[in-house]
Amino acid sequence: MVLIRTANIKNSLIHMDRTQSILLYDPRYTTSFGIGYAADSIAMSMNSSDLEVDVFSLFSDLDLQLDKRKTIVRNKLLFSVLNKFLGLARIRKLSEYKFKYLIRKYDIAYLWPGAHLRTFQQAKKHGKILVIESINCHQNTANQILDKEMQILGIAEYKKIPEASIADENLKLTMADYIFCPSPNVTKSMLENGIEPAKLIETSYGLGEHQRHYPKKTTSPPGELNGLFVGSGIIRKGIHLLLEYWRDANLKGKLVIVGSIDPAIEHIVKPYRDDSRFEFINFTKNIDQYFKQADVFMLPSLEEGSPLVTYLAIGAGLPCIVSPMGGEGVIRDGVDGYIIDPHDKSAWISVLSLLATNKAKLKEMSLAAYARSEYFLWHNVGQRRADALITRIGDKR
Repeated sequence: MVLIRTANIKNSLIHMDRTQSILLYDPRYTTSFGIGYAADSIAMSMNSSDLEVDVFSLFSDLDLQLDKRKTIVRNKLLFSVLNKFLGLARIRKLSEYKFKYLIRKYDIAYLWPGAHLRTFQQAKKHGKILVIESINCHQNTANQILDKEMQILGIAEYKKIPEASIADENLKLTMADYIFCPSPNVTKSMLENGIEPAKLIETSYGLGEHQRHYPKKTTSPPGELNGLFVGSGIIRKGIHLLLEYWRDANLKGKLVIVGSIDPAIEHIVKPYRDDSRFEFINFTKNIDQYFKQADVFMLPSLEEGSPLVTYLAIGAGLPCIVSPMGGEGVIRDGVDGYIIDPHDKSAWISVLSLLATNKAKLKEMSLAAYARSEYFLWHNVGQRRADALITRIGDKR
């Protein structure tokens, strides 16, 4: 038997001659899309002969017949009643008490954003290994990036991340034994903010088998290109930059923007609403139709973690034109897309023009993107995460 003493865990020994158990706690209502879906997919996919992983959330639209999914209550009608009379904030508080009870039988607590500091303290109190998920760059880095962009745009007042929230993040990062970072930029931001390198496990997000489908469609004629942006219409996502680049590229074709526009930047977006080269879709659950209609996917984000939409794009065989924040670690520059500085306007326009005219290149990148997506199927991502965590904790049996 190999005994490994882990950092910052008082009197805690990991016995590597048995399967280790993890409880992933995500204080959300889990749906079939979004970050809750990602957390659930990762938990289910990390299960192996070395790890037993369960997920605990407020409620889940996914298969609750599976005992590995634990919730406040098992009945959706009952949850709706609780939500009506208590509200999500109080339900989250109830979930903290249930977590306190559940975590006792697990070796590892795996906490996702939104978990209260009290939950971190409970995990440490019970001597558990504490793993956390950083879905975005460090909040201090995010503030610095947005401050700079707002100055460029001349926007004096905007909602900054509060200093108290940054302090809370720093305390949680200090308490963590290991931190999953879903992209190189998240890792970089952690290092820049003084987080110990030994804690960081660089990884990725992914997509499901059902989200991977190569569309059968006719390629747009030479000179025409149809683009797609999916996400919140906010400065952080670089929407203001993309609208300008698409307009000035002056291509035949249309840019579809799926996502609600922040009212604070409506004055920037408004001139594009009457332009036939742009189509704005506030929200849709049927996102697949837009991936099937597009030729390329674009995301010039200024700050991100590892956007789930980028994985969906390659799963639909779309070449991706992204900023480093929008796709580094997923997109291979020049193979299945291009990684371009979000402020390099001439480079963005040049690539758009290239793909509009060179249909052979567009097809080549489309096939490469689809092939690349297999690497990021959840079961592959989950096993890579499991292997990385086991390696950090100690040698396998």
